[in-house]
Amino acid sequence: MNSIDFSKLIHSATYYLSYQDKIGRSFMIDESSLKYPVADYLTSLEIPLANIQLEFSHPDLKKRNIDLVTTDSSKKKIENVFEFKISKQSTKYEPEQKRIFNDLMRLYLMGKSNGSTCYFLIAGTQADFIQYFRSIVATRPKTNSKDLPLPEGFYTEWFKFKAGDEQSFDVNNATGTAYEKIYKAFIKDYKAKKKGDKLELPDKLKTKCISISALSREFPTPYVGAIWQVE
Repeated sequence: MNSIDFSKLIHSATYYLSYQDKIGRSFMIDESSLKYPVADYLTSLEIPLANIQLEFSHPDLKKRNIDLVTTDSSKKKIENVFEFKISKQSTKYEPEQKRIFNDLMRLYLMGKSNGSTCYFLIAGTQADFIQYFRSIVATRPKTNSKDLPLPEGFYTEWFKFKAGDEQSFDVNNATGTAYEKIYKAFIKDYKAKKKGDKLELPDKLKTKCISISALSREFPTPYVGAIWQVE
């Protein structure tokens, strides 16, 4: 098996979304749309389809699934774990913020209990990715500006937007009430799979930006994305 080229992985996902958009299927694009190009790319690395599983039952959480996992040849060890999201207008609001944090926690728990390598991938149109996820600015930028706004707003607490950069954030000691509410909601909404086990938030979560699409107002691309490793 060849190692994952994360730049090619991002291109596979964003080109697929662009194609669906071009043929009039943009109304069908959601996070499930990302499973297929990612799975296709992984098969090019000589990972058999039998070792790529969609909607995999989370081993630690009751009635919760993981978007995609790859296993070793024995199918007993989970090697790579992926959760997917699409950036859109709702991404900047609390319900979607909660869903993204829940993804990060599901990934963290998989890595902790199984030693798996865990990834969070989000993609969408360039405008949506910038405005509703990367740079949720307080004031709208000038329409004639060619410069990208700096990463700003809610998600910069959880993510860096330059390949190689890491972000570590407190979970048991939230920096603001909005984050604290989301962290507590996870414990309320999620249950351990094993009866008697108790879920606890980790002291910290860490994300590392592995790959991110080139972003440019002057030379925009239809769809962009980024992937982070979660620990």
